[in-house]
Amino acid sequence: MIDVFHDDSASEGPRIWAIGGGKGGVGKSVLAANLGVVLAKRRERVVLVDADLGGANLHTILGIPDPELTLSDYVGGRARSLADIVLETSIPGLRLVSGAHALAEMANLKSGQKLRILRHLGDLSADHVILDLGAGSGVNVLDFFLASHRGILVVVPQPTSVENAYQFIKAAFARRLNQTEPRRKIAAALGRAAAGAGGRPTRSARDLVADIMVIDAEAGAAVLAAAATFGASVVVNQASSASHERLAAEMSMACREYYGIAVDALGTLPTDPLVGRSVIDREPVVQTHPDCPFAIAVRRLASNLDGAARG
Repeated sequence: MIDVFHDDSASEGPRIWAIGGGKGGVGKSVLAANLGVVLAKRRERVVLVDADLGGANLHTILGIPDPELTLSDYVGGRARSLADIVLETSIPGLRLVSGAHALAEMANLKSGQKLRILRHLGDLSADHVILDLGAGSGVNVLDFFLASHRGILVVVPQPTSVENAYQFIKAAFARRLNQTEPRRKIAAALGRAAAGAGGRPTRSARDLVADIMVIDAEAGAAVLAAAATFGASVVVNQASSASHERLAAEMSMACREYYGIAVDALGTLPTDPLVGRSVIDREPVVQTHPDCPFAIAVRRLASNLDGAARG
């Protein structure tokens, strides 16, 4: 896929933040909505994009009962650009591209449709565009995650969520390698290394890269460059203990040691009963209870974003 957002020679556009999760129900949409509110309150222009194709609910969290225009209108050709379907919210500076009323084909976008969406995201008049992705590690989810300036992975302190998060990171890096030139040489070297052609058992991704360097120096250099430019951030949601607070840092260290890629700990969000209440009330908690623990943590996370984007 063409690297839509990372060309430094291109004109300045919005920062694209993609919020994903290897597992559903970890709080991606809640984080996306509340992060959008926080950034808008800093007098920055924010567009939330509900890219959870088939499970969109950002409009509900923001108290918009039935969006008039959605991504379906854009994909179906009834709207010429994403700018035509951007909706105002009740919060100044915060707008929404809704994914409600998704067409069946939205779950399996064609490559051309996906690339068109990505290009138009970069054309939006905004300082920040926040993508709320679907759960899992399907190709569409991975491509939106990788095309952003920074991918943010939300995990809750449960074994299944942590395991799925590692699987997501592994799948995302594999997808990045699949898009890295020289593709054929990399694929061939990967296959030989996985079969043990490097002369030793492959124990980790680091071992795999070392073996590729032996098999094909050009492919190995490309893989090392891809690893150096790949980056993601982890946010631990629903934290309620000291061990939960340490989880993001532990995952960051594990990714560096095992995968050889940088995954930084962006922040931790505490368990807060007001969050569930706010979803029922259809109004972001940072708006209704700005001094609650969750709202304070989201503001801290927003402050960390400036140093998180990969250039």
